[in-house]
Amino acid sequence: MRTGSRQRGRRWVRVLVVLSLTVVAVAGACVAVSVWLFTDSTRGTGWSSEGPSSQVVEFTRVRPPGSASELRWAYQKGFQDDLAVLSFRLPPGEEAGFLAGLGITVRPSGKRPLDDLPRRGFQQAGAPDPGGAGALRDGSFLAEPLPGHSKRLSATVWLASEADGGTRAWVYAMDAP
Repeated sequence: MRTGSRQRGRRWVRVLVVLSLTVVAVAGACVAVSVWLFTDSTRGTGWSSEGPSSQVVEFTRVRPPGSASELRWAYQKGFQDDLAVLSFRLPPGEEAGFLAGLGITVRPSGKRPLDDLPRRGFQQAGAPDPGGAGALRDGSFLAEPLPGHSKRLSATVWLASEADGGTRAWVYAMDAP
């Protein structure tokens, strides 16, 4: 009988050790996930300006002319939607040709404020804030999905005239259902 008691006792010790290790592992995983979620939500916006700007140009379907300057961009790979921002300056006399290439019509934006997400993207890209640019004009378009994307693209272009006759452009694009 004593051997049977010992074997049962050892079995319970093994069960308790395995159970304890499982609880510790699950608790550790919970702590790790909590820390990751907290630091991910507090470390920044998730926008990146790494990699070539050509990826953002391809994603947004907006190609700045060769004469454009002050090119700034950022990209955010999202859980469901990818987002991209692009900002640049057109020299005087280039706006009409740029818009003709896009095939969009722009209209006065009025007093409507820009949403927070595009503004954070422009800020992350190091672009001037469109909110401080004065009278904005905007236009938008939808485009078919790129290879590897399942959603169409929705893009908005904001324009502001500058004192020297040039134009500042801001582009915000995202996958659209």
